[in-house]
Amino acid sequence: MAPQGRRSWLGLLGRYFVLITVLGLVATSVYAAVDADTRSTVLRLAVTAFVAVVLLHIHSHFRGQLEFAPPSAFDQAKQAQSADVKVASVVVRLVEQVQGSVASERYFKTSLWPRLVQLSEQRGTRERLHELRGRPWLRRGPSLPAIAELIRRIGDEDEGNRD
Repeated sequence: MAPQGRRSWLGLLGRYFVLITVLGLVATSVYAAVDADTRSTVLRLAVTAFVAVVLLHIHSHFRGQLEFAPPSAFDQAKQAQSADVKVASVVVRLVEQVQGSVASERYFKTSLWPRLVQLSEQRGTRERLHELRGRPWLRRGPSLPAIAELIRRIGDEDEGNRD
């Protein structure tokens, strides 16, 4: 056994000896103070306390070994990176157009508005869409809620045609 390991075992045995001594002194004083009917309970409690301390020490020792052990295949699979979600390029382009339309009124008029009109015509809209106004004081396009409302109306009109 290595000197480092021998010292740790001697220290552990020394701590257990101190624990047994303290438990023995406490149990002896309580044993002398109680009635004869409860003396066996005092001895059982003292032994239970010692066994509990030993079991806690064993548990922490094995848990420490598990924490320092290399990860198993199961642990590696749990920590594996999830697959990247692939989004259709049409959706990515539409998101970019909506963001650009919010940022610039000119971009909205030249890029997103014609696309929304075409979509509305394909869906068979009965009324002509009203072009959204930008926010000229900010030199920005229509707000995101306004664009969302416009897209919702196009979808609602399609639902009305299905009935």
